[in-house]
Amino acid sequence: MKRILLFLGALALLTAGCAQKPAGNTATSTPSASPASAAKTTKKLPESKVNPVPADWITMADEVRGYEFKVPKGTDHKTDTVNGVDVYAANVPAPYDINVLIFAFKDKTLTKDDLMKKVEGVLTSMGEKDVKVTDIKELSDDYSVANISSVDEKGKTTKGKVLVGTDVTDNYIVMVGTDADKFSANEKTIDEIWGSFGMYSGGASGNN
Repeated sequence: MKRILLFLGALALLTAGCAQKPAGNTATSTPSASPASAAKTTKKLPESKVNPVPADWITMADEVRGYEFKVPKGTDHKTDTVNGVDVYAANVPAPYDINVLIFAFKDKTLTKDDLMKKVEGVLTSMGEKDVKVTDIKELSDDYSVANISSVDEKGKTTKGKVLVGTDVTDNYIVMVGTDADKFSANEKTIDEIWGSFGMYSGGASGNN
């Protein structure tokens, strides 16, 4: 997750669909299906050590694919579409140093469990080792969230959260993380990022 350009090699592991316009900051619609935005913190730092959640955010959206999410203002990002997979890759600058990767693609056969299984393969193909996807929690019929961690070739550990969602034919994988030693200080902001993701329709269940 630290090396944004390497994600292109991981796209072969995702099911390709029809190419669509990648996310841009032009949405005006409000999604009707959204996951919970708060994750339980198991280890708390003193408030003086926690980076405050940014006050200013921008909305990134794809009205064709039908989803949107928010990132702090000043986030550097790159978008692309490769083999039908829309990719959004970003870095929230210091003091946060949070990396964001979002994949959106079509495959009506996949479930949330299938998407979670793809996460490990995607990170492994990016050169990450000891990939762990743990504490998977089903938020609704449409969304699941889990903790993720991995180690790069230099032995540095990344820690974060992954949200997966499915909307009948469209699928989404949202990975948000940072260096392990910065995770606790940034967990609130990480949760705000993945928790802002939403689909414009009612999701696969049609109930949200």
